[in-house]
Amino acid sequence: MMHHPPFLTGIERMDRAGLQNSDALAAVVARHPQVERILCGHLHRAIDRRFAGTVAGTAPSTAAQLRLDLTAEAPLRFMFEPPGYQLHVWREDSGLVTHTAVFGEWLDPVLPPAGAETAGR
Repeated sequence: MMHHPPFLTGIERMDRAGLQNSDALAAVVARHPQVERILCGHLHRAIDRRFAGTVAGTAPSTAAQLRLDLTAEAPLRFMFEPPGYQLHVWREDSGLVTHTAVFGEWLDPVLPPAGAETAGR
């Protein structure tokens, strides 16, 4: 687990504040095939990438999410998107599985809210 991801994300302003010397980390990780995943923060978004023979990824924020803008020099802005988290489950028979989920109750876009009129059904 680490704060800064060891890979470029395309979010240029965050990439400038990324991990320094990620090539050295990649060399260490590549020598250890038992490394299942590299878990990171910093980006306030869920992003995954292959890295040095494993998967490295960032988790969403439990607060505001960083706006996804991949244009050069895009300003950093936070968006009202659901706060999220990741649950990592490791089992002998399946290995590591990561679930990304959001906090809170969100209305189903198909079903009416509880207690709403259902005229015509």
